[in-house]
Amino acid sequence: MTAFQSMSNHDIVMISPLINMYKSSNGCIIIDTTDNPKYGLDKLAIKMKNLSNGAYSKGFKIVLFLYKVGDRTIPIGFGLLHKENRSQETVTLEGLSILRNQYKLKPKYVLADGAFGTQKITKRLDDYRWGFVIKGKKNYSLDNKPMKRQIQGGYGSATGRLKNGVKVKVVRRPKRFFMSNRVSLSAEEVLAAYKMRWRIEETFRFLKSCTGLNGCHQHSMQAQGIYIFGCLALYSIFETIRGKSIYKTAKPFFSGDLTIDYSMMTRVFAMS
Repeated sequence: MTAFQSMSNHDIVMISPLINMYKSSNGCIIIDTTDNPKYGLDKLAIKMKNLSNGAYSKGFKIVLFLYKVGDRTIPIGFGLLHKENRSQETVTLEGLSILRNQYKLKPKYVLADGAFGTQKITKRLDDYRWGFVIKGKKNYSLDNKPMKRQIQGGYGSATGRLKNGVKVKVVRRPKRFFMSNRVSLSAEEVLAAYKMRWRIEETFRFLKSCTGLNGCHQHSMQAQGIYIFGCLALYSIFETIRGKSIYKTAKPFFSGDLTIDYSMMTRVFAMS
């Protein structure tokens, strides 16, 4: 928990025990953001647009880093985006740098949507020699031509270089583009890898509906960060002990019919 003492400077928290538990596994990093509406944080709140309905709210964003190992998705860190800190791109780059340089993480792929397909992020991942599968945009350039012109029609693929010089394979499906710096992958393999990213949507759904991710009413980012950490820790317990469904595993706990023995997890979270 001492990591929160420096949050005002870094706004990134990595969950060291979980990283150390799973970093030797052959897993994939999944990155995404979720809005956290907080009208009480007037001095820190940013304006956020809900892409599903077009509505606006004020609050901060959470950048979540998950590590997918087999059928488990383990939260390994998060960053907070608000008025006084930097851009989503900068927070993401710092998080990736910490995972590589401090924890020596070596993921099979990094999976993310188009918001993370920037020139700096894709270049950083390629410099790390980390494979990535990221959703592209039709106005992205491949060999100095828009992707939609390189691959005409609803289906197809092409190999070329982004503006930053990174060589990628782009796979097109109707109105969607997926790019990977592992150019030897088939189109089906690129799509299958990206499909794993959707697991983060289920993670956010569980965090909000079951652990109350948006439920903290404190008016400091440090308090918000500590609360989020607790939600992620609880999620990691259920994800570790679950059967086929995390909801079925968690339901007896929230109804009071199940008591979890926290002694093992306490020892785990005490590890450095």
